[in-house]
Amino acid sequence: MDKKIGGLLERLAEVERELEKALGEEIEKKQKDFRYKIERKKILFEEEMERVNRGIRQGVVAFLLTTPLKSLLVAPVIYSLYLPLFLLDAWIGLYQAACFRAYGIPGVRRADYIVLDRGGLNYLNFIEQFNCNYCGYANGLIAYAREVAARTEQYFCPIKHARKILGTHDRYRRFFDFGDGEAYRRELDRLREELRKP
Repeated sequence: MDKKIGGLLERLAEVERELEKALGEEIEKKQKDFRYKIERKKILFEEEMERVNRGIRQGVVAFLLTTPLKSLLVAPVIYSLYLPLFLLDAWIGLYQAACFRAYGIPGVRRADYIVLDRGGLNYLNFIEQFNCNYCGYANGLIAYAREVAARTEQYFCPIKHARKILGTHDRYRRFFDFGDGEAYRRELDRLREELRKP
Protein backbone atom coordinates (compact mmCIF):
# COMPACT_ATOMS: atom_id res chain seq x y z
CA MET A 1 0.00 0.00 0.00
CA ASP A 2 1.20 3.52 -0.77
CA LYS A 3 2.89 5.21 2.25
CA LYS A 4 0.72 8.31 1.96
CA ILE A 5 -2.47 6.25 1.92
CA GLY A 6 -1.17 4.08 4.78
CA GLY A 7 -0.48 7.17 6.86
CA LEU A 8 -3.91 8.60 6.09
CA LEU A 9 -5.53 5.30 7.06
CA GLU A 10 -3.67 5.31 10.38
CA ARG A 11 -4.84 8.86 11.06
CA LEU A 12 -8.38 7.90 10.06
CA ALA A 13 -8.31 4.96 12.48
CA GLU A 14 -7.15 7.30 15.25
CA VAL A 15 -9.94 9.79 14.47
CA GLU A 16 -12.48 6.93 14.44
CA ARG A 17 -11.31 5.85 17.92
CA GLU A 18 -11.64 9.44 19.16
CA LEU A 19 -15.09 9.67 17.57
CA GLU A 20 -16.19 6.43 19.27
CA LYS A 21 -15.05 7.79 22.62
CA ALA A 22 -16.81 11.13 22.03
CA LEU A 23 -20.01 9.37 20.96
CA GLY A 24 -19.92 7.25 24.13
CA GLU A 25 -19.51 10.38 26.24
CA GLU A 26 -22.37 12.05 24.35
CA ILE A 27 -24.66 9.08 25.01
CA GLU A 28 -23.83 9.24 28.71
CA LYS A 29 -24.63 12.98 28.70
CA LYS A 30 -27.97 12.36 26.96
CA GLN A 31 -28.83 9.70 29.54
CA LYS A 32 -28.43 12.34 32.23
CA ASP A 33 -30.24 15.05 30.23
CA PHE A 34 -33.26 12.86 29.50
CA ARG A 35 -33.04 11.00 32.81
CA TYR A 36 -32.81 7.37 31.81
CA LYS A 37 -30.43 4.51 32.45
CA ILE A 38 -29.80 1.18 30.81
CA GLU A 39 -29.91 -1.96 32.92
CA ARG A 40 -29.44 -5.33 31.21
CA LYS A 41 -30.40 -3.84 27.84
CA LYS A 42 -33.62 -2.40 29.32
CA ILE A 43 -34.07 1.36 29.24
CA LEU A 44 -35.54 2.84 32.40
CA PHE A 45 -36.70 6.45 32.59
CA GLU A 46 -37.10 8.25 35.89
CA GLU A 47 -40.74 8.42 36.99
CA GLU A 48 -41.07 12.14 36.28
CA MET A 49 -39.77 11.69 32.72
CA GLU A 50 -42.14 8.77 32.19
CA ARG A 51 -45.04 11.04 33.11
CA VAL A 52 -43.82 13.92 30.90
CA ASN A 53 -43.32 11.55 27.96
CA ARG A 54 -46.78 10.00 28.31
CA GLY A 55 -48.24 13.51 28.37
CA ILE A 56 -46.86 14.39 24.93
CA ARG A 57 -47.92 11.16 23.22
CA GLN A 58 -50.34 11.71 20.34
CA GLY A 59 -53.25 9.29 20.24
CA VAL A 60 -53.56 6.86 17.33
CA VAL A 61 -56.77 8.45 16.00
CA ALA A 62 -55.26 11.96 16.05
CA PHE A 63 -52.12 10.59 14.45
CA LEU A 64 -54.08 8.96 11.63
CA LEU A 65 -56.20 12.11 11.09
CA THR A 66 -53.07 14.25 10.70
CA THR A 67 -51.19 11.78 8.51
CA PRO A 68 -51.15 12.75 4.81
CA LEU A 69 -53.31 10.45 2.67
CA LYS A 70 -50.36 9.51 0.44
CA SER A 71 -48.52 8.20 3.51
CA LEU A 72 -51.46 5.99 4.42
CA LEU A 73 -51.72 4.72 0.84
CA VAL A 74 -48.05 3.72 0.54
CA ALA A 75 -47.85 2.21 4.04
CA PRO A 76 -48.80 -1.31 2.83
CA VAL A 77 -45.97 -1.17 0.27
CA ILE A 78 -43.51 -0.06 2.93
CA TYR A 79 -44.60 -2.76 5.38
CA SER A 80 -44.56 -5.42 2.62
CA LEU A 81 -40.77 -5.27 2.82
CA TYR A 82 -40.99 -7.13 6.14
CA LEU A 83 -41.32 -10.47 4.33
CA PRO A 84 -38.08 -10.21 2.29
CA LEU A 85 -36.33 -8.74 5.34
CA PHE A 86 -37.36 -11.73 7.48
CA LEU A 87 -36.21 -14.09 4.73
CA LEU A 88 -32.86 -12.29 4.46
CA ASP A 89 -32.48 -12.43 8.25
CA ALA A 90 -33.15 -16.17 8.35
CA TRP A 91 -30.88 -16.85 5.39
CA ILE A 92 -27.99 -14.89 6.91
CA GLY A 93 -28.28 -17.00 10.05
CA LEU A 94 -28.17 -20.20 8.00
CA TYR A 95 -25.34 -18.85 5.83
CA GLN A 96 -23.18 -18.02 8.83
CA ALA A 97 -23.93 -21.32 10.56
CA ALA A 98 -22.83 -23.28 7.50
CA CYS A 99 -20.24 -21.21 5.63
CA PHE A 100 -18.53 -19.25 8.37
CA ARG A 101 -18.18 -22.34 10.52
CA ALA A 102 -16.72 -24.29 7.58
CA TYR A 103 -14.05 -21.64 6.94
CA GLY A 104 -13.36 -20.70 10.56
CA ILE A 105 -14.68 -17.16 10.12
CA PRO A 106 -16.05 -15.68 13.34
CA GLY A 107 -19.79 -15.10 13.17
CA VAL A 108 -21.33 -11.64 13.21
CA ARG A 109 -23.43 -10.99 16.30
CA ARG A 110 -26.89 -10.04 15.08
CA ALA A 111 -27.69 -8.24 18.36
CA ASP A 112 -24.83 -5.79 17.74
CA TYR A 113 -26.66 -4.49 14.67
CA ILE A 114 -30.40 -4.96 15.21
CA VAL A 115 -31.54 -2.82 18.14
CA LEU A 116 -35.25 -2.24 18.75
CA ASP A 117 -35.12 0.15 21.70
CA ARG A 118 -37.00 3.12 20.17
CA GLY A 119 -40.25 1.16 20.01
CA GLY A 120 -40.47 1.35 23.79
CA LEU A 121 -40.52 5.14 24.00
CA ASN A 122 -43.76 6.08 25.74
CA TYR A 123 -44.08 9.44 23.97
CA LEU A 124 -44.74 7.47 20.78
CA ASN A 125 -48.11 5.92 20.04
CA PHE A 126 -48.46 2.32 18.87
CA ILE A 127 -48.09 3.16 15.15
CA GLU A 128 -45.01 5.34 15.75
CA GLN A 129 -43.47 2.60 17.91
CA PHE A 130 -44.15 0.05 15.18
CA ASN A 131 -42.57 2.37 12.59
CA CYS A 132 -39.49 2.91 14.77
CA ASN A 133 -39.07 -0.82 15.24
CA TYR A 134 -39.50 -1.34 11.49
CA CYS A 135 -36.75 1.18 10.68
CA GLY A 136 -34.46 -0.13 13.42
CA TYR A 137 -34.94 -3.67 12.17
CA ALA A 138 -34.52 -2.86 8.47
CA ASN A 139 -31.44 -0.67 8.86
CA GLY A 140 -29.88 -2.92 11.49
CA LEU A 141 -30.46 -5.98 9.31
CA ILE A 142 -28.84 -4.30 6.30
CA ALA A 143 -25.82 -3.33 8.43
CA TYR A 144 -25.65 -6.90 9.76
CA ALA A 145 -25.88 -8.32 6.23
CA ARG A 146 -23.19 -5.92 5.07
CA GLU A 147 -20.76 -7.10 7.76
CA VAL A 148 -21.45 -10.74 6.85
CA ALA A 149 -20.82 -9.89 3.18
CA ALA A 150 -17.68 -7.90 4.07
CA ARG A 151 -16.20 -10.84 5.97
CA THR A 152 -17.06 -13.13 3.08
CA GLU A 153 -15.39 -10.74 0.64
CA GLN A 154 -12.30 -10.46 2.83
CA TYR A 155 -11.98 -14.25 2.85
CA PHE A 156 -12.66 -14.96 -0.83
CA CYS A 157 -11.90 -11.83 -2.83
CA PRO A 158 -10.10 -9.06 -0.90
CA ILE A 159 -9.28 -7.05 -4.02
CA LYS A 160 -10.18 -3.39 -4.47
CA HIS A 161 -12.16 -2.42 -7.56
CA ALA A 162 -10.46 -0.69 -10.48
CA ARG A 163 -12.82 2.28 -10.12
CA LYS A 164 -13.59 4.36 -7.07
CA ILE A 165 -16.86 3.17 -5.56
CA LEU A 166 -19.12 4.78 -2.99
CA GLY A 167 -19.99 3.31 0.38
CA THR A 168 -17.24 0.78 0.88
CA HIS A 169 -17.22 -1.19 4.13
CA ASP A 170 -14.49 -0.77 6.74
CA ARG A 171 -12.64 -3.92 5.70
CA TYR A 172 -12.23 -2.71 2.12
CA ARG A 173 -9.31 -0.43 3.02
CA ARG A 174 -7.09 -3.43 3.78
CA PHE A 175 -7.84 -5.17 0.49
CA PHE A 176 -5.23 -5.60 -2.25
CA ASP A 177 -4.90 -3.12 -5.06
CA PHE A 178 -6.61 -4.02 -8.33
CA GLY A 179 -4.00 -5.65 -10.54
CA ASP A 180 -1.50 -6.46 -7.76
CA GLY A 181 -1.49 -10.23 -8.25
CA GLU A 182 1.80 -10.68 -6.41
CA ALA A 183 0.45 -9.10 -3.19
CA TYR A 184 -2.74 -11.13 -3.55
CA ARG A 185 -0.85 -14.43 -3.79
CA ARG A 186 1.69 -13.47 -1.13
CA GLU A 187 -0.69 -11.95 1.47
CA LEU A 188 -4.05 -13.69 1.01
CA ASP A 189 -3.44 -16.21 3.80
CA ARG A 190 -2.39 -13.39 6.16
CA LEU A 191 -5.61 -11.47 5.45
CA ARG A 192 -7.66 -14.62 6.02
CA GLU A 193 -5.90 -15.27 9.33
CA GLU A 194 -6.50 -11.67 10.36
CA LEU A 195 -10.20 -12.27 9.74
CA ARG A 196 -10.19 -15.35 11.98
CA LYS A 197 -8.91 -13.37 14.97
CA PRO A 198 -11.64 -12.21 17.35
